[in-house]
Amino acid sequence: MKMEKNILPFIELEDIASFNYPVYAHMKEKDGITIYETLEEHTNRCKYYFKRIFYQKELDCVVRRFSEALEFKNKKAVYRWMIKLLWQMIIFHDIGKCNPNFQRKKMKNNDDSIPESLKGLSGTEHSFLSSILYLDYFFDLLEKEEAFEKKEKKKMMVIIWEHAYIISRHHSDLESLNSYAECTDSPEKRELIHFLSDQNKFPKIQKQNEKNIFNVFKKHYSAKKNFEKEENIQKYFYYRLTYSLLVASDYHATTEFMQDMKKDDLADGLSIAEYEESYKNSDISKSIRNYEHTKYIEKDKYLESITDMNELRSELFLDAEKELNKHLDNELFFLEAPTGSGKSNTALQLSFHLMGEHGKKLFYIYPFNTLVEQNMKTLSELFKDKKLQNQIVVVNSLTPITVKENIKNEDSTNYYQEALLDRQFLNYPMILSTHVSFFNVLFGSKKEDIFGFYQLTDSVIVLDEIQSYRNYIWTEIITMLKYCASLMGMKIIIMSATLPNLEVLTDEKNQVVHLMQNRNLYFEHPIFKNRVKISYELLEDDKITYEKLLQHIIENKEKQQKILVEFIKKDSAYTFYQMLIESKEIECDVKCITGDDSIYEREKILNPIKSGEMKDLILVATQVIEAGVDIDMDVGYKNVSLLDSEEQFLGRINRSCKRKGKAYFFYIDSWEKIYQKDFRKNREFTLCERNMQQILENKHFYDYYNQVFKLLRKNLNENTDGKGIEDFWNNINKLNFSEIAKRMQLIDDNSWSMDIVLCRRLELEDGTVLDGEEVWNEYKNILEDSDMEYAKKQIKLSVARSNLKYFTYRIKKNSDLIYNDILGELRCIYDGEQYFENGKLNKKLLEQSGGVFIDI
Repeated sequence: MKMEKNILPFIELEDIASFNYPVYAHMKEKDGITIYETLEEHTNRCKYYFKRIFYQKELDCVVRRFSEALEFKNKKAVYRWMIKLLWQMIIFHDIGKCNPNFQRKKMKNNDDSIPESLKGLSGTEHSFLSSILYLDYFFDLLEKEEAFEKKEKKKMMVIIWEHAYIISRHHSDLESLNSYAECTDSPEKRELIHFLSDQNKFPKIQKQNEKNIFNVFKKHYSAKKNFEKEENIQKYFYYRLTYSLLVASDYHATTEFMQDMKKDDLADGLSIAEYEESYKNSDISKSIRNYEHTKYIEKDKYLESITDMNELRSELFLDAEKELNKHLDNELFFLEAPTGSGKSNTALQLSFHLMGEHGKKLFYIYPFNTLVEQNMKTLSELFKDKKLQNQIVVVNSLTPITVKENIKNEDSTNYYQEALLDRQFLNYPMILSTHVSFFNVLFGSKKEDIFGFYQLTDSVIVLDEIQSYRNYIWTEIITMLKYCASLMGMKIIIMSATLPNLEVLTDEKNQVVHLMQNRNLYFEHPIFKNRVKISYELLEDDKITYEKLLQHIIENKEKQQKILVEFIKKDSAYTFYQMLIESKEIECDVKCITGDDSIYEREKILNPIKSGEMKDLILVATQVIEAGVDIDMDVGYKNVSLLDSEEQFLGRINRSCKRKGKAYFFYIDSWEKIYQKDFRKNREFTLCERNMQQILENKHFYDYYNQVFKLLRKNLNENTDGKGIEDFWNNINKLNFSEIAKRMQLIDDNSWSMDIVLCRRLELEDGTVLDGEEVWNEYKNILEDSDMEYAKKQIKLSVARSNLKYFTYRIKKNSDLIYNDILGELRCIYDGEQYFENGKLNKKLLEQSGGVFIDI
């Protein structure tokens, strides 16, 4: 950490503010005594934490990249200004606490020298006042600046204004720059600004700046036209960084005073050398390196002679590594590789390689929590050293908040406070999380979403299964990822078996490195291409009946065979499951897994299949089986839907390539309503058409995506209404954070659904016994304990929620549901066992009590 180098000294609080009365920032009670923290003390603490983060994360590089991205002639002057604007936010952010109302009402400061209320500032707010004083200071400096032309000064005024907006929101969510402008232009705030310009003592602003403050907004939109789209995108991410830095510094400084806890590890980085050394000593790595030295085909590749799956995986890995080494300066990498080819292992090693000397954190991002948990187990098995395992942390809504090993005393307030701060600010070296959580960090507008944004600096991100994203925001996703990576110094590996070349949707080409330069060598190799023989015989009559499907299974099932039957509707899965159970000709085990099942039920069904304990069965499922469920079945039946889903489904069949796999596709339920917002739902893009069957068989997914891209461009990229891409860029231009968050939300708000808790007694795989009613009451007691310290409550709630997930189900919202207890929107039924038969939830019994399940 380069703490010895001061890029720029902070201005002194006393140089910009002279108070005639004591100004306090915070107060606390300790041993019956009120202790005050002065504004100067708080500001000094903020300076300490800001500098630690700034130097630990080497953020001067980010500021420099941002300065270079702005179209000003004098780049050195821009960099100097950006540093100045950023650093002095720390000095100004709480200066508005001089507000007499804040001092008297919030701080109980009854000093006789405190003046009357400031005109136009009737409440205790301080952030807006801080932002106005910040504007005044920098507008004054800009007036004297000679390094910029007249047009450039207008642009810089806008940039100052935008920084001031961040100050005004440092205790709130980010909304839009327009809301700040409207607030400034309100009669009350006009009165305040006019009053400040007439003052002869602090707080005051320069008379000429009263006009500037109002004019900058009126000229704001005309001035913003001087910014190019590329500049606006960079600004969007840069202001997320400034907000994150300001809030982190303020939060840690406040915690230090309130909790007597100084925190030094604010940007924990990863010492990748230990992981690399451990990985190099693993059997899989040694095998690959041995293959590299003895058999690797580096030139004139011809792989048809390879018949061993692991040798083919080694070839693929070494090809990807060789291509990566040619392009280490690039930011975005695509890894398209067949199912079963070892993509996860390849991405893991490539991510270590990208970390090099400068990488600070690793993020592995998956579409579903099941994949997060599955890969956490894989990493724990790979890295057996506890020290390494403890640095790998799952961040999602289901996993308890991690407490670091060095914090031992559970009775200490710091035990909980440290753990909560680490979670809020993503202070872990290696993070496993979901697309939803990661997109909240990138695009969410809530304060909690942006807390840890600064941690993305110089990080390596692995994004798995990109086809899971909503395709009508693909253009936005790939464009925004590129610019965020460029600004923050990130390296992003995007991987999938069906990876769309999203770069086609953007104006800029050749920005992404394709790590598999000859992907057909692998996709068309017999080991992968012929792993599963596909039959369309059940599609010949278009729609079929359940009876015909059942008869086909009966006629074709062999002994000791595992069959997977996937439907796209839960009701259809349940109907067929009952038919199988009732059929006298089905003698093997029959199981059913849908989105209705709790995590406990899914694990109980899937674990015996994964372990190989269950060898003769029929598993009926919905799309949840595609969500990273690591099972290996012999035969598959699937209702047609999206082509991407068909390939994901095939990945569950003959996964090990040790047998002959077979898959049948059928049509019972229509897919259009289920995927109504997806451009891939058109019949022309499904297996009902022969050309799509050929694409799936030959794995030529680029032909499929080229057709989808044409539709996307026509309906979105070239659309000028509110759904088109131009509307999105307009919101970026206006820094409309809340609208951008809505657009980039990966999962729509389920306002039509509700969660219920069905209490019963469960025994987990490790022998732990959980009583649902006890778990519910523990959760309720923690939630209702108003005396429990905040950090302790959040940690304990995360543990309670983790246990509660075993009993939680999602149903359609229904006010007629009969329940025993309620907390917020969460209902609880004490005798949940009455709705289960043979360990399986009986939907009909619950629906008789008013609980109606979601259809898909």
